[in-house]
Amino acid sequence: MPQRPDTFRPPGWKPAPAKQPQAHDPFYGSAIWKALRSKAKQRDGFQCVGLPDRPCRTPNNGRGGRLIVDHIDPRREGGSDELSNLRTLCPACDNRRHGRRG
Repeated sequence: MPQRPDTFRPPGWKPAPAKQPQAHDPFYGSAIWKALRSKAKQRDGFQCVGLPDRPCRTPNNGRGGRLIVDHIDPRREGGSDELSNLRTLCPACDNRRHGRRG
């Protein structure tokens, strides 16, 4: 079986740095967050609720697809983890909310 050639790495090459610690909060891997996320999705009918200024344009409001549970008031700005501060968004609405390219 042929072998892969060695990967070329120029002098001084270093691997990309790992995720910055502040970019990932361990809370999001906890059982408490998973239970809250499940309750929020169930409350919202397992579909995107859209944003206050723009309704969701995803077909069928993202029902049956990937859904993201979002904090209305972000945790880093003092928002709570209560169910009333959570909403279910499709990836397109989440990208519009956070200003990332989708």
